[in-house]
Amino acid sequence: MSFVPKTEADFLKHPLFLKWIKSPNEELDRYWTVWCEKHPDKKEMLLAAKELSKSIKWKNQYSISSVDYDRILDDLILFNAKWDHQKKIKRINDDRSLVQVKWWLTAAASVLLIGVLVFNFFHWGQPSKDQRSEITWVSKSASKGVKKKIGLPDGSEVTLNSASILRYPSNFNENRIVQLEGQAFFEVVKNPELPFTVESGKLKTTVLGTSFDVSAYPEDLGFHVAVVTGRVKVATENGMSAIIDPTEATYFDVREMSLTKGAYDYNHLIGWKDRILKFQETPYNNVFDRLSRWYNVDFEFINGTGYDGKYSGEFKNETLENVLKGMEYSLNFNYKIEDGKVIINNK
Repeated sequence: MSFVPKTEADFLKHPLFLKWIKSPNEELDRYWTVWCEKHPDKKEMLLAAKELSKSIKWKNQYSISSVDYDRILDDLILFNAKWDHQKKIKRINDDRSLVQVKWWLTAAASVLLIGVLVFNFFHWGQPSKDQRSEITWVSKSASKGVKKKIGLPDGSEVTLNSASILRYPSNFNENRIVQLEGQAFFEVVKNPELPFTVESGKLKTTVLGTSFDVSAYPEDLGFHVAVVTGRVKVATENGMSAIIDPTEATYFDVREMSLTKGAYDYNHLIGWKDRILKFQETPYNNVFDRLSRWYNVDFEFINGTGYDGKYSGEFKNETLENVLKGMEYSLNFNYKIEDGKVIINNK
């Protein structure tokens, strides 16, 4: 909520605003509603930016590619940022009518610029070869409680686990580098000339063609890379590296900055793909973190309720309530589920 724009152009630079305009959903609606409550003086500016973004319908009308669309949109944002009238109008925005004038001037200027940009695009022909080769980055995410399958430009496939984000270039002409925050299972198409690299926090995983799992949630204290087929090289920021083969995994300790290698249990590390939730001597705080991501809930512990030790258990396609019932017996607690929150108290 620290975003404090100075002009409508600032909204057009905000990824959550653009995502809200392109693909509105309940979560984003709630985000911007709360933002307006915290910044009531910026509500008119947000509405103006929203109307401005809606006027950019020429992408579909003229069948402009995503790369060219982004390039023109960047020019539009730059134009708005430099629009001198914004500063003058801002000084007198207490006058309601002048606020409306501010909106119309911005919108009119932007529509005028759109016309010029589109005219130039078609009048002078396609962009130069250097412009056409410009790479843009694509971002895909899976929210809590959701798993998503993604196809990459080279035909490789990625399955994203809950609360994870994957970023990758719009084409793999020069390299195959992707960035992961969270957990994903990769099935990589083999290409000896272009190794496939996953950057995840402090780890870098490089392969030619293989299938493997990477888990690197920012809040976790331990990351892993587990190989199913092929061979993988894992390297850390501080210079450690390991080669891992099928049935092997590397484990990275964030606090110790240490990298170890060993065997792994498939259901424990990769079973999530098949809706198998397995805990194997897992500290209880990690158990609740994982349940929070898996079922899209928050946990509230009454009167400082906390649990030491570790938990083991396996569940296949089970409801949250069935999982909690299994834990309730061993931990001796009471729980209730209300409005997306699990409230836990000792018996």
